[in-house]
Amino acid sequence: MKDFFDYHYYRVAKFYYKRDGADATTALISVSAVQAWIVINILLFIKELFFQDINLKKYGWIIFLIVMVGILIYNNIRYKNKYQELRNRWINENRKDKTMKGLIIILTIIFSWLLIFINLLINLFKLLFFLGTK
Repeated sequence: MKDFFDYHYYRVAKFYYKRDGADATTALISVSAVQAWIVINILLFIKELFFQDINLKKYGWIIFLIVMVGILIYNNIRYKNKYQELRNRWINENRKDKTMKGLIIILTIIFSWLLIFINLLINLFKLLFFLGTK
């Protein structure tokens, strides 16, 4: 999985290289957002399975910010000055692999955001069902 996110970082950094340079801020944000959305969705899924009675309205944003900032800091340390190293690793990648992996990265970005909306829809249906049973 680590290689997947390394590749994700590299491809986004390569795409935005003219704008971001080797700092690759956009790539850092992209990888961090995908990872954070996946972690948050896993936490929400666990909450719905085992801790349904806990109300996160008051502290949910704190947990969200801790996860997001924590992953961003971790990735900032992890990918600091790594663009050239990752570039050297994948510079000679063949066109077929590059296309397939690029598609997988795009689908992962879409899927990670889609999970949030699916989770919101599930909660909306639960709320409507709960209100409908009263």
